[in-house]
Amino acid sequence: MAKDKIGVALVGYGLAGEVFHAPLVKATPSLEIAVITTNNPERMEKAQAAFPNAKIFASLEAAIVEGSDLFELVVIASPNKFHAPQAKAALNAGKSVVVDKPFAINSEECREIIELGKSTGKLVTVFQNRRWDNDFLTIKKLIKEKTLANIVRFESRFERFRPTLDSKKWRETTGAEEGGGLLFDLGSHLIDQACHLFGTPVSVYCELNKRRPGVESDDDAFVALEFKNGERAHIYANIASAIPGPRFRVLAMNGGYEKYGLDPQEDALRKGSAPGQAGWGVEDKSMSGKLGHEKDGGLIVDTLVSEKGQYEKFYAAVGDAIVHGEKNPVDPHDALLTIQIIELARKSAQQGTKLEFNELVPATL
Repeated sequence: MAKDKIGVALVGYGLAGEVFHAPLVKATPSLEIAVITTNNPERMEKAQAAFPNAKIFASLEAAIVEGSDLFELVVIASPNKFHAPQAKAALNAGKSVVVDKPFAINSEECREIIELGKSTGKLVTVFQNRRWDNDFLTIKKLIKEKTLANIVRFESRFERFRPTLDSKKWRETTGAEEGGGLLFDLGSHLIDQACHLFGTPVSVYCELNKRRPGVESDDDAFVALEFKNGERAHIYANIASAIPGPRFRVLAMNGGYEKYGLDPQEDALRKGSAPGQAGWGVEDKSMSGKLGHEKDGGLIVDTLVSEKGQYEKFYAAVGDAIVHGEKNPVDPHDALLTIQIIELARKSAQQGTKLEFNELVPATL
């Protein structure tokens, strides 16, 4: 490994590890994958083939015992229930950590990780990559430039059509108590985006359902958040959308924005592309959003080309934070807030009512 690079241990080589984290770390000049951990023989072979200079271990524990000198950053891309124990193990070993979303499966675990990061002096951050989606960056720009001012409603959706349960996917066959379900999987992105724009909510309302036979946790979720300045966020995640709604619909007192389709970066990663390659993060103009606004006393709707998606910004910032003490790209307190909202959302769904949010008081599941 080059002396000027930060050694990375990638924990987990499933979808998150292989498709998202590995290529993004590889594309970051300051980082180098030195260790990969997985106990799946087939994934061990794939990992070694993709990263011939990396050392493969069956577990994070083995990597810490036998190869600790190879890495100083641990990227946790394992199933949700392992996030907290593995993050704490890495911090106790003197390593900085990137935790894939959701940060943990309850707010108590989140606080423990944050406090351990403070006591060890190591970086703790969370992979909220959807902050760098092209459509979300477009919305941030519209709000910053006051093209959209005095937001009334923010609608955000991740909708899919998967009416048949896939028993091989742990997210669909694991209960919420172990981090399964759409509220954890997709809701953690959608809630983070809303709070990144508007801050801490004052109230939470949620509806959760299990639609498919045999599913162990929610596969249909709706969350309504109200913020102190009057903004309302309506968040949808489900598997029964043969006709999907818009990815985003933002209504303001001086205009509105609507966008269909998904940011192109995930699809590009799945196809083997990565940052730095031609067309990375650039959306086909046919997928552009619509911007409605007033002009000369009338309402007009223009096509608005999306900003370029920038997933590479996350790991570049991680490297800068470790080496130069620059700003943490995702404050772990933001990720704690998301988990607190998810906890209260479950309580709201159980009670069938809107609940006030108090970030100082953990919700009781």
